[in-house]
Amino acid sequence: MSVQLATANRLSDGIVVFLGYDGEWTRHIDDARIAEREDDIAELIAEAEASQSVVGAYLIEADVRVPEGRARVVTPTTYREQIRAFGPSIHPAFAKKMVPEHFDPRTDVSAVFMNGI
Repeated sequence: MSVQLATANRLSDGIVVFLGYDGEWTRHIDDARIAEREDDIAELIAEAEASQSVVGAYLIEADVRVPEGRARVVTPTTYREQIRAFGPSIHPAFAKKMVPEHFDPRTDVSAVFMNGI
């Protein structure tokens, strides 16, 4: 199911955040408030743009899955937004520590350092 959610950057530190159901901004995309209907989407972006704690609020499209017996999983549909949500497109050992298991690559890539170590 494809839905819309609001994202922005927090003013205090520039971190990517998502608007949650409680009206607060969260770092975790799985906690983001989703909207499907046109009036809900309009309300979501209006609330996001009115916030004084973030900059550059806009809507993104995402897919939502609910694996059996687990919490919902929200994945942005574009690669750009996946990078913003889950971290840089580098090996997970060097990425944000909150990389969800459904985003981890299945390949084993060893780190190579410039100094040869």
